[in-house]
Amino acid sequence: LWLLLVTGTGGVPLEPRAVPEPPREIPEPPREVPEPPREVPEPRAVSDAELRELSEQLLAADSNRAGPGQLELNLQGSGRLFARVSPSLLAVPTVSALLALLDNYEQRPGRAEAEPPEELREQQRFLEAALATPVLALLERFVLHKGLYPSAEAFRADLHSMWFGLYSRSGGKVLDSCGFEHVFVGE
Repeated sequence: LWLLLVTGTGGVPLEPRAVPEPPREIPEPPREVPEPPREVPEPRAVSDAELRELSEQLLAADSNRAGPGQLELNLQGSGRLFARVSPSLLAVPTVSALLALLDNYEQRPGRAEAEPPEELREQQRFLEAALATPVLALLERFVLHKGLYPSAEAFRADLHSMWFGLYSRSGGKVLDSCGFEHVFVGE
């Protein structure tokens, strides 16, 4: 579920032959999730059943996941995980925006992360690409309907903070990591 929420790509299947074929059309968000109300509701608890249903809806809405033959995995662990990736998959807006971010991070703990303007623009492009997917549109509608955020802007700001807000993993000495680096860059 975390990979679904953060990438909008539905994650990577365990075996290359088990990749389901992506939908031919971009599905509209399921009608079970109502439009967000005009007034912010009181936050309501989210049940396990609602989370299961939401995760199924997010998977069904994912039009960017790898299709048959687009991805070949090396499951042996001694080499690179991705043995082959189709150029068509690399051209998906969320994937290409994600790839642009991979060289933005210090690999060694204890070295402060720099955030020059070009890297901040790359972060923004990735967020915009992810938020333009049916997956994150559906998630945004769900959290607004449940009153978990007062506005789309608040949800988006929190998403930016979760992914790109810097924190210390070196005993508080310097801000040397972020959620995106931890999950996608393999710190």
